[in-house]
Amino acid sequence: MIRNRGANGAILNAGVSPGATASATINYTLTDFASGHMNDLKKSYEFAERLCPTVYVPGAHGRYKKFDDVDSFQVYATGRGLGADPTRIQFGAEDEYYNCAPQALEITVDEKERQDAGRENAVAQQLLDEGKIKALMNAAVLSYAYNRVNYVLSKVTPVANRGNFSNPNIDPVDQIDEQLDQLQQLVGDISNIKITMSIDAWRAIRSNALAKRRLVGVQLSEISIDDFKGMLLFPCDVEVFGLSYIAPPGAGPAGGGSATVNTPSAGEFNPKSRLLSGNVLIHYSVPNPTLYDPSAFKSFVTGASNVQAVRSYMAPNGLFGGHIIDWSEDIEQTSAIAMRRLALS
Repeated sequence: MIRNRGANGAILNAGVSPGATASATINYTLTDFASGHMNDLKKSYEFAERLCPTVYVPGAHGRYKKFDDVDSFQVYATGRGLGADPTRIQFGAEDEYYNCAPQALEITVDEKERQDAGRENAVAQQLLDEGKIKALMNAAVLSYAYNRVNYVLSKVTPVANRGNFSNPNIDPVDQIDEQLDQLQQLVGDISNIKITMSIDAWRAIRSNALAKRRLVGVQLSEISIDDFKGMLLFPCDVEVFGLSYIAPPGAGPAGGGSATVNTPSAGEFNPKSRLLSGNVLIHYSVPNPTLYDPSAFKSFVTGASNVQAVRSYMAPNGLFGGHIIDWSEDIEQTSAIAMRRLALS
Protein backbone atom coordinates (compact mmCIF):
# COMPACT_ATOMS: atom_id res chain seq x y z
CA MET A 1 0.00 0.00 0.00
CA ILE A 2 1.33 3.45 -0.90
CA ARG A 3 1.83 5.52 2.23
CA ASN A 4 2.61 9.14 3.07
CA ARG A 5 3.05 10.77 6.47
CA GLY A 6 1.26 13.91 7.59
CA ALA A 7 2.68 16.73 9.66
CA ASN A 8 1.85 14.93 12.91
CA GLY A 9 3.56 11.73 11.76
CA ALA A 10 0.35 9.86 11.06
CA ILE A 11 0.24 7.62 8.01
CA LEU A 12 -1.99 8.90 5.24
CA ASN A 13 -3.44 6.66 2.56
CA ALA A 14 -5.79 9.06 0.80
CA GLY A 15 -5.16 10.53 -2.64
CA VAL A 16 -3.16 13.71 -2.50
CA SER A 17 -5.24 15.86 -4.85
CA PRO A 18 -8.74 14.81 -5.96
CA GLY A 19 -8.91 17.66 -8.46
CA ALA A 20 -5.62 16.70 -10.06
CA THR A 21 -6.28 12.97 -10.19
CA ALA A 22 -9.63 13.54 -11.89
CA SER A 23 -7.77 15.01 -14.87
CA ALA A 24 -5.34 12.08 -15.16
CA THR A 25 -4.91 10.64 -18.66
CA ILE A 26 -3.76 7.23 -19.83
CA ASN A 27 0.03 6.88 -20.06
CA TYR A 28 0.49 4.18 -22.69
CA THR A 29 4.25 3.83 -22.20
CA LEU A 30 3.93 3.23 -18.46
CA THR A 31 0.90 0.98 -19.00
CA ASP A 32 3.06 -1.29 -21.17
CA PHE A 33 5.83 -1.20 -18.57
CA ALA A 34 3.36 -2.06 -15.78
CA SER A 35 2.07 -5.03 -17.77
CA GLY A 36 5.61 -6.31 -18.20
CA HIS A 37 6.45 -5.83 -14.52
CA MET A 38 3.47 -8.02 -13.59
CA ASN A 39 5.53 -10.98 -14.81
CA ASP A 40 8.00 -10.29 -11.98
CA LEU A 41 5.11 -10.43 -9.51
CA LYS A 42 3.75 -13.70 -10.86
CA LYS A 43 4.16 -15.72 -7.66
CA SER A 44 2.31 -13.20 -5.48
CA TYR A 45 -0.42 -12.87 -8.08
CA GLU A 46 -0.76 -16.67 -8.35
CA PHE A 47 -1.17 -16.90 -4.57
CA ALA A 48 -4.19 -14.60 -4.63
CA GLU A 49 -5.62 -16.24 -7.75
CA ARG A 50 -5.25 -19.71 -6.27
CA LEU A 51 -7.54 -18.94 -3.34
CA CYS A 52 -9.88 -16.56 -5.08
CA PRO A 53 -9.63 -16.75 -8.89
CA THR A 54 -10.68 -13.85 -11.08
CA VAL A 55 -13.78 -13.98 -13.24
CA TYR A 56 -13.84 -11.16 -15.78
CA VAL A 57 -17.32 -9.72 -16.23
CA PRO A 58 -18.69 -7.24 -18.80
CA GLY A 59 -20.22 -4.85 -16.27
CA ALA A 60 -19.97 -3.82 -12.63
CA HIS A 61 -23.26 -5.50 -11.69
CA GLY A 62 -24.69 -8.91 -12.55
CA ARG A 63 -25.70 -12.38 -11.39
CA TYR A 64 -23.66 -15.43 -10.50
CA LYS A 65 -24.47 -18.91 -9.22
CA LYS A 66 -23.83 -19.73 -5.56
CA PHE A 67 -23.28 -23.42 -4.79
CA ASP A 68 -23.96 -24.07 -1.11
CA ASP A 69 -25.39 -27.60 -1.00
CA VAL A 70 -24.61 -31.03 -2.41
CA ASP A 71 -27.50 -30.74 -4.89
CA SER A 72 -25.34 -28.20 -6.70
CA PHE A 73 -23.05 -31.04 -7.83
CA GLN A 74 -25.78 -32.96 -9.64
CA VAL A 75 -25.28 -35.70 -12.24
CA TYR A 76 -27.86 -36.46 -14.90
CA ALA A 77 -29.25 -39.35 -16.92
CA THR A 78 -28.18 -38.44 -20.45
CA GLY A 79 -30.01 -41.10 -22.45
CA ARG A 80 -32.68 -39.81 -24.85
CA GLY A 81 -35.32 -41.84 -26.64
CA LEU A 82 -36.09 -41.20 -30.30
CA GLY A 83 -38.26 -38.10 -30.56
CA ALA A 84 -37.89 -37.38 -26.84
CA ASP A 85 -36.63 -34.17 -25.28
CA PRO A 86 -33.11 -33.98 -23.83
CA THR A 87 -32.62 -33.87 -20.09
CA ARG A 88 -32.38 -30.23 -19.04
CA ILE A 89 -29.73 -29.17 -16.55
CA GLN A 90 -31.34 -27.62 -13.49
CA PHE A 91 -29.04 -25.50 -11.37
CA GLY A 92 -29.44 -26.38 -7.71
CA ALA A 93 -27.53 -23.21 -7.00
CA GLU A 94 -29.04 -19.89 -6.00
CA ASP A 95 -28.72 -16.69 -8.00
CA GLU A 96 -26.68 -14.04 -6.21
CA TYR A 97 -25.48 -10.64 -7.35
CA TYR A 98 -21.99 -9.24 -7.68
CA ASN A 99 -21.36 -5.51 -7.38
CA CYS A 100 -17.86 -4.48 -8.39
CA ALA A 101 -16.59 -1.61 -6.27
CA PRO A 102 -13.90 0.83 -7.44
CA GLN A 103 -10.31 0.28 -6.26
CA ALA A 104 -7.33 2.57 -6.82
CA LEU A 105 -3.77 3.36 -5.77
CA GLU A 106 -1.54 6.26 -6.72
CA ILE A 107 2.07 7.29 -6.29
CA THR A 108 3.49 10.80 -6.65
CA VAL A 109 6.61 12.10 -8.36
CA ASP A 110 7.81 15.33 -6.78
CA GLU A 111 9.30 17.95 -9.06
CA LYS A 112 12.42 17.93 -6.85
CA GLU A 113 12.87 14.26 -7.74
CA ARG A 114 12.73 15.12 -11.43
CA GLN A 115 15.18 17.96 -10.94
CA ASP A 116 17.60 15.68 -9.05
CA ALA A 117 17.36 13.04 -11.81
CA GLY A 118 18.23 15.65 -14.44
CA ARG A 119 15.47 17.35 -16.36
CA GLU A 120 17.34 17.14 -19.67
CA ASN A 121 18.17 13.46 -19.19
CA ALA A 122 15.31 11.56 -20.85
CA VAL A 123 16.66 8.16 -19.80
CA ALA A 124 16.91 9.23 -16.15
CA GLN A 125 13.36 10.59 -16.25
CA GLN A 126 12.11 7.33 -17.72
CA LEU A 127 13.92 5.27 -15.07
CA LEU A 128 12.44 7.49 -12.36
CA ASP A 129 8.91 6.88 -13.64
CA GLU A 130 9.53 3.15 -14.08
CA GLY A 131 10.83 2.89 -10.53
CA LYS A 132 7.66 4.56 -9.29
CA ILE A 133 5.49 2.19 -11.33
CA LYS A 134 7.34 -0.81 -9.92
CA ALA A 135 6.60 0.41 -6.39
CA LEU A 136 2.97 1.07 -7.32
CA MET A 137 2.46 -2.38 -8.88
CA ASN A 138 4.23 -4.12 -5.99
CA ALA A 139 1.85 -2.41 -3.58
CA ALA A 140 -1.17 -3.20 -5.74
CA VAL A 141 -0.41 -6.93 -5.99
CA LEU A 142 0.40 -7.25 -2.28
CA SER A 143 -2.80 -5.40 -1.35
CA TYR A 144 -4.68 -7.54 -3.85
CA ALA A 145 -3.41 -10.73 -2.15
CA TYR A 146 -4.02 -9.31 1.34
CA ASN A 147 -7.65 -8.42 0.57
CA ARG A 148 -8.41 -11.84 -0.89
CA VAL A 149 -6.75 -13.81 1.92
CA ASN A 150 -8.48 -11.69 4.56
CA TYR A 151 -11.84 -12.25 2.89
CA VAL A 152 -11.33 -16.02 2.59
CA LEU A 153 -10.28 -16.43 6.22
CA SER A 154 -13.19 -14.31 7.42
CA LYS A 155 -15.64 -16.64 5.66
CA VAL A 156 -14.21 -20.07 6.47
CA THR A 157 -14.37 -21.30 10.07
CA PRO A 158 -11.54 -23.65 11.09
CA VAL A 159 -12.49 -27.30 11.48
CA ALA A 160 -12.94 -27.98 15.22
CA ASN A 161 -10.29 -30.04 17.03
CA ARG A 162 -8.02 -30.20 13.99
CA GLY A 163 -4.77 -28.50 13.05
CA ASN A 164 -3.09 -29.41 16.36
CA PHE A 165 0.10 -30.46 14.57
CA SER A 166 2.31 -29.57 17.54
CA ASN A 167 0.83 -32.54 19.42
CA PRO A 168 3.34 -35.42 19.04
CA ASN A 169 0.44 -37.90 19.02
CA ILE A 170 -1.23 -36.24 16.05
CA ASP A 171 -0.34 -37.11 12.47
CA PRO A 172 -1.05 -34.03 10.31
CA VAL A 173 -1.28 -36.17 7.18
CA ASP A 174 -4.15 -38.12 8.73
CA GLN A 175 -6.01 -34.91 9.49
CA ILE A 176 -5.46 -33.53 6.00
CA ASP A 177 -6.53 -36.86 4.47
CA GLU A 178 -9.73 -36.64 6.51
CA GLN A 179 -10.52 -33.25 5.02
CA LEU A 180 -9.64 -34.43 1.52
CA ASP A 181 -12.01 -37.37 1.90
CA GLN A 182 -14.86 -35.17 3.13
CA LEU A 183 -14.30 -32.48 0.51
CA GLN A 184 -14.18 -35.00 -2.32
CA GLN A 185 -17.45 -36.50 -1.12
CA LEU A 186 -19.06 -33.06 -1.23
CA VAL A 187 -17.76 -31.87 -4.60
CA GLY A 188 -17.62 -35.24 -6.33
CA ASP A 189 -14.19 -34.73 -7.92
CA ILE A 190 -10.51 -34.98 -7.05
CA SER A 191 -8.91 -33.34 -10.07
CA ASN A 192 -9.47 -29.75 -8.95
CA ILE A 193 -8.76 -30.08 -5.22
CA LYS A 194 -5.83 -28.00 -3.99
CA ILE A 195 -3.92 -27.64 -0.72
CA THR A 196 -2.53 -24.20 0.07
CA MET A 197 -0.58 -23.44 3.24
CA SER A 198 1.73 -20.90 4.82
CA ILE A 199 5.43 -21.51 5.46
CA ASP A 200 4.89 -21.97 9.21
CA ALA A 201 2.20 -24.58 8.59
CA TRP A 202 4.52 -26.45 6.24
CA ARG A 203 7.31 -26.28 8.81
CA ALA A 204 5.01 -27.79 11.44
CA ILE A 205 4.18 -30.69 9.11
CA ARG A 206 7.84 -31.32 8.21
CA SER A 207 8.90 -31.41 11.84
CA ASN A 208 6.09 -33.69 13.01
CA ALA A 209 7.48 -37.06 14.12
CA LEU A 210 4.53 -39.11 12.91
CA ALA A 211 4.66 -37.47 9.49
CA LYS A 212 8.39 -38.23 9.25
CA ARG A 213 7.70 -41.91 9.93
CA ARG A 214 5.79 -42.08 6.67
CA LEU A 215 9.01 -41.68 4.69
CA VAL A 216 9.80 -44.89 2.85
CA GLY A 217 13.20 -46.53 3.45
CA VAL A 218 16.24 -44.82 4.93
CA GLN A 219 15.99 -41.13 4.19
CA LEU A 220 18.08 -38.66 6.14
CA SER A 221 16.65 -35.47 4.66
CA GLU A 222 13.48 -33.69 5.77
CA ILE A 223 10.10 -34.26 4.10
CA SER A 224 9.93 -32.55 0.73
CA ILE A 225 6.80 -31.27 -1.03
CA ASP A 226 6.95 -34.27 -3.37
CA ASP A 227 7.24 -36.63 -0.37
CA PHE A 228 4.20 -34.97 1.16
CA LYS A 229 2.19 -35.29 -2.04
CA GLY A 230 2.98 -39.00 -2.12
CA MET A 231 1.65 -39.43 1.42
CA LEU A 232 -1.77 -37.94 0.68
CA LEU A 233 -5.01 -39.85 0.15
CA PHE A 234 -4.99 -38.93 -3.54
CA PRO A 235 -2.83 -36.70 -5.79
CA CYS A 236 -3.29 -32.99 -5.05
CA ASP A 237 -1.94 -29.69 -6.23
CA VAL A 238 0.06 -28.55 -3.16
CA GLU A 239 1.62 -25.11 -2.76
CA VAL A 240 3.45 -23.42 0.12
CA PHE A 241 3.51 -19.61 0.10
CA GLY A 242 5.51 -17.05 2.00
CA LEU A 243 4.28 -13.51 1.46
CA SER A 244 4.75 -10.87 4.16
CA TYR A 245 3.00 -7.55 4.64
CA ILE A 246 2.36 -4.67 7.00
CA ALA A 247 -1.38 -4.24 7.49
CA PRO A 248 -2.93 -0.89 6.54
CA PRO A 249 -4.11 1.33 9.43
CA GLY A 250 -7.25 0.00 11.08
CA ALA A 251 -6.81 -3.54 9.73
CA GLY A 252 -6.02 -6.83 11.37
CA PRO A 253 -3.75 -9.64 10.22
CA ALA A 254 -4.52 -11.78 7.17
CA GLY A 255 -3.83 -15.09 8.79
CA GLY A 256 -5.57 -15.33 12.11
CA GLY A 257 -4.68 -14.07 15.56
CA SER A 258 -5.96 -10.94 17.23
CA ALA A 259 -7.32 -8.11 15.13
CA THR A 260 -4.71 -5.61 16.30
CA VAL A 261 -5.18 -2.23 14.69
CA ASN A 262 -2.11 -0.97 12.85
CA THR A 263 -1.73 2.63 13.99
CA PRO A 264 2.01 3.29 14.40
CA SER A 265 3.10 6.73 15.54
CA ALA A 266 5.80 8.78 13.86
CA GLY A 267 9.05 6.85 13.54
CA GLU A 268 7.41 3.53 14.51
CA PHE A 269 6.54 0.64 12.23
CA ASN A 270 4.66 -2.52 12.98
CA PRO A 271 6.56 -5.73 12.23
CA LYS A 272 5.64 -7.68 9.14
CA SER A 273 3.09 -10.46 9.30
CA ARG A 274 2.70 -13.44 7.00
CA LEU A 275 -0.31 -13.90 4.77
CA LEU A 276 -2.23 -17.08 5.66
CA SER A 277 -0.02 -17.61 8.71
CA GLY A 278 -0.84 -20.77 10.64
CA ASN A 279 -3.40 -22.07 8.17
CA VAL A 280 -3.82 -24.99 5.81
CA LEU A 281 -6.60 -24.62 3.24
CA ILE A 282 -8.02 -27.59 1.35
CA HIS A 283 -10.19 -26.25 -1.43
CA TYR A 284 -11.91 -26.93 -4.74
CA SER A 285 -11.21 -24.52 -7.58
CA VAL A 286 -11.58 -25.11 -11.30
CA PRO A 287 -9.20 -23.65 -13.89
CA ASN A 288 -10.55 -20.71 -15.89
CA PRO A 289 -13.58 -20.15 -13.61
CA THR A 290 -16.86 -18.71 -14.88
CA LEU A 291 -20.09 -17.44 -13.32
CA TYR A 292 -21.41 -21.01 -13.28
CA ASP A 293 -18.78 -23.26 -11.68
CA PRO A 294 -18.65 -24.25 -7.98
CA SER A 295 -15.21 -22.88 -7.02
CA ALA A 296 -15.04 -21.90 -3.36
CA PHE A 297 -14.33 -18.20 -3.95
CA LYS A 298 -14.21 -15.83 -6.92
CA SER A 299 -13.30 -12.24 -7.55
CA PHE A 300 -15.47 -10.56 -10.16
CA VAL A 301 -13.49 -7.94 -12.07
CA THR A 302 -14.72 -5.66 -14.83
CA GLY A 303 -12.89 -5.55 -18.13
CA ALA A 304 -10.21 -7.84 -19.47
CA SER A 305 -7.58 -7.40 -16.74
CA ASN A 306 -7.26 -6.32 -13.12
CA VAL A 307 -5.23 -3.19 -13.86
CA GLN A 308 -6.17 -1.93 -17.30
CA ALA A 309 -4.12 1.27 -17.54
CA VAL A 310 -1.73 3.63 -15.78
CA ARG A 311 -3.04 7.20 -15.72
CA SER A 312 -0.76 10.17 -15.09
CA TYR A 313 -1.39 13.75 -14.01
CA MET A 314 0.31 16.97 -12.92
CA ALA A 315 -0.93 18.79 -9.85
CA PRO A 316 -2.31 22.32 -10.43
CA ASN A 317 0.40 23.80 -8.20
CA GLY A 318 3.10 22.28 -10.43
CA LEU A 319 5.00 20.85 -7.46
CA PHE A 320 4.37 17.19 -8.17
CA GLY A 321 2.77 14.78 -10.59
CA GLY A 322 1.42 11.32 -10.05
CA HIS A 323 0.54 7.94 -11.50
CA ILE A 324 -2.71 6.10 -10.77
CA ILE A 325 -3.91 2.56 -11.32
CA ASP A 326 -7.55 1.68 -10.77
CA TRP A 327 -9.92 -1.22 -11.27
CA SER A 328 -13.25 -2.55 -9.99
CA GLU A 329 -13.82 -5.85 -8.22
CA ASP A 330 -16.13 -7.77 -5.92
CA ILE A 331 -14.85 -10.76 -3.89
CA GLU A 332 -17.50 -13.38 -3.12
CA GLN A 333 -17.75 -16.79 -1.51
CA THR A 334 -19.40 -18.80 -4.27
CA SER A 335 -19.50 -22.21 -2.54
CA ALA A 336 -19.50 -22.56 1.24
CA ILE A 337 -18.86 -26.32 1.01
CA ALA A 338 -15.84 -26.16 -1.31
CA MET A 339 -13.14 -25.16 1.21
CA ARG A 340 -11.90 -26.65 4.49
CA ARG A 341 -9.58 -24.80 6.86
CA LEU A 342 -7.15 -26.19 9.44
CA ALA A 343 -5.82 -23.58 11.88
CA LEU A 344 -2.59 -24.57 13.62
CA SER A 345 -2.45 -24.95 17.37
